[in-house]
Amino acid sequence: MSLTKKMLLFDAIPLVACLATLWMMHYHQPNKVPIPFKAPPESVVVSSIDRVNNSDTVKRTQESPQELKKDNRQKRKLSHSVFRPGGPDTIPYLAFDPMMLQAMYEQANFLRRSDTPVRGASGISKSDMLRTVELLQSVQLLDPNVLHTTFDFYSINTDLKKDKVRVTGYYTPLIKASRVQTPEFPVPMLRRPESGVPSPAAIEAGALAGQGLELAWLPSQKELRNAQLQGSCMVEFTDGKREHFGFGGSVRGAGGTYVFFEDVGKTVLGAGFFPLTPGYSVAVDTRYIPIGSTLLAELPDIDASGKLKGYIYRIIFAQDRGGAIKTTKRIDLYCGLGQKGLQEARKVNRFGRLWLLLPKEK
Repeated sequence: MSLTKKMLLFDAIPLVACLATLWMMHYHQPNKVPIPFKAPPESVVVSSIDRVNNSDTVKRTQESPQELKKDNRQKRKLSHSVFRPGGPDTIPYLAFDPMMLQAMYEQANFLRRSDTPVRGASGISKSDMLRTVELLQSVQLLDPNVLHTTFDFYSINTDLKKDKVRVTGYYTPLIKASRVQTPEFPVPMLRRPESGVPSPAAIEAGALAGQGLELAWLPSQKELRNAQLQGSCMVEFTDGKREHFGFGGSVRGAGGTYVFFEDVGKTVLGAGFFPLTPGYSVAVDTRYIPIGSTLLAELPDIDASGKLKGYIYRIIFAQDRGGAIKTTKRIDLYCGLGQKGLQEARKVNRFGRLWLLLPKEK
């Protein structure tokens, strides 16, 4: 072989390798969290946990294809006192990450449930909310221009200057506990009795002792108070096993308010439906923003010292409700489990803005 041909051959080898790499990248994409947007309804596991108030359950029935088509033909009628057409002046490029995909997966599962309300608060339909998640999955790079051509944006009215909304953070306490009372674990975590609920003061004095209502025994009243404040907790028993206890009702009276709990399995659930995703699940007042809504948030960006550096934009999902979340003036961002979740939640207490995303109306 001549010297010239040998040189041409050596030059071609890197080119062939480069083309082969590009082909592999195109046909072998990294694994992503599978989102069952097209899954048949019977494949969705319906949770037995349902604490939705009557005000949230406008209509609980499964939508037929005919009903979905009819709903899609109707002009959207949202509450003008809650939503105003219009989005932010500018949106930066946004990126998917595994946590966002996980939150979208849970959102799609919930919106495909047969007992999800056909129409939620403020006139938002279930079909619009589901279609929003489907469309969002197709906008892989979250290009601002594509977002504007794919979705209608609605500013959420808060009656505050520039429709600012207070953004706070919450977390799930991780508490050491025992299945039986011991000197190290003397404080009971109780489920609500079926009848004859005494006052908080009487409960603290032991009025419900000996009735078999103890779910776990905690080290101190401090841990119990913190769990009651957050509305749920993850308990780690002395054998290493964990259980999630969610809000099980409350009673008010002499001595203030006492919060009960109920066993909701091994996963942290929001509003009885969603395994919550740190940074993407948000608690709202469901009288105005229904569970299942997809939102664009302008979130305060806080440094380690608690100083406001600026704002970041993120797609978040209404997947929980909280007793302290009243009207549209406040949302509560879920920050995670245990000490890490607490540290993140402490950073979040500033004002931002919020927009609802719905499919573009034809």
